[in-house]
Amino acid sequence: MTLTLITGDIALRRRRTLPNTLGVIKKHLERLDPLRWFKQVRDRRKPTNRYWHFGYLMEVVFAGMLSGCKTLRAVETFSEIYAQRVPDTTLHDVLVGLDGEPLRAVLVREVKEALRAHELPKEAFPVRLTAIDGKSVSVSRQKVGEWSDPIGGGGAGSYRHMALRALHVSNDTKLFLGQREIPSKSAETTEFRSFLDQLLADYGKTGLLEVISTDAGMVSKENADYIVDRGLHYIMALKGPQQMLFEAAHRWMQTGPRPVNVTTESGNGKEITRALYRLPLKGLYTWEHVHEIWHVTQTTIELKTGETTLEERFFLTSLPPRTLTNAQVLHAVRMHWGVENNGFWTLDCAWFEDDAPWTHHALLFVSLLRLLAYNAVSRLLTRRLRQAKTRALSWQGILTLLEHACCQLRQHWLAKHKAAPVTSA
Repeated sequence: MTLTLITGDIALRRRRTLPNTLGVIKKHLERLDPLRWFKQVRDRRKPTNRYWHFGYLMEVVFAGMLSGCKTLRAVETFSEIYAQRVPDTTLHDVLVGLDGEPLRAVLVREVKEALRAHELPKEAFPVRLTAIDGKSVSVSRQKVGEWSDPIGGGGAGSYRHMALRALHVSNDTKLFLGQREIPSKSAETTEFRSFLDQLLADYGKTGLLEVISTDAGMVSKENADYIVDRGLHYIMALKGPQQMLFEAAHRWMQTGPRPVNVTTESGNGKEITRALYRLPLKGLYTWEHVHEIWHVTQTTIELKTGETTLEERFFLTSLPPRTLTNAQVLHAVRMHWGVENNGFWTLDCAWFEDDAPWTHHALLFVSLLRLLAYNAVSRLLTRRLRQAKTRALSWQGILTLLEHACCQLRQHWLAKHKAAPVTSA
């Protein structure tokens, strides 16, 4: 009898597919040793309120995150399958008392382990590229911390929580390197330098940080100087707020330069043509470290309707002109958008981050735990699940398989780590 597992929009119909895939996932989770992270977190419950063993609660929380549980109620349902049901109110009360700061060190440690395991090979691209971008982590109905930024003057349902995140994008395995929350009344531009210092303290000796790419929201002379002064290079998207630079770029385009590289691709009913223009220069106004302006045009044709749209993007870079070929420049530009298309899109569509924070009162802890889960799955997809039958899986399909693997591994984890029982009583 054929064993069939429906995982989202993919049906695994061959008898050996499920056991083989689950076996690969279980081995991957064992390598990651996912129980280690919670040993860095302090249980802040009162001694008289410790019926549930802390280790089991954290185990359920992380397994629920890996499985893509949208809410704490979903984690409660999962826990009943996993071992023993934990009420969502219990999970909430425990999470709101936890300090999320230790998870930053766990995240860094996992990235460094991936680097030592040669999962982020240097030869994949001429330079290592880290994209930094801001993201709305959630919107709440009430103020829950210093990074609750009122929208429209405050009031119910109008607090937004923003954070800067860094994603390593120059390898197939794309890993989040860190997160910095943006306090209320602050902005991406002002928090950028502190975030860069944090990243350098964490990864400065690893060689992982070489080129920093940012969108236009973080473009400023001060930030560019800050990057270069620390021995790094930058690729910065250029838009209207940098008026003098933007106007200079447009004047250059009016001289009619020819593209140095043109690519065309078709798919999803569209034909997309990208053209690259490169202006070598040394210094521009007070930006003495600028070496080039890149201009990328993207023409999209809807094949059914014939409708054509044109997008233009400008970029400043401190990279010497010979560092990247023309094709590599186009690749680097597309890599930056990996923070949106690979990182943020996945967090929102697979983990429902933008509308399901589990609990706003534990927003920092849950957001960092979600980055740990994303990195674990990213490493799984690019290093372990390379066969065509598993590459075709949707994100929901992968999370469903992770749920099965976590449940099957529980007894193994208990034996291997000599974990405490489900309850303390």
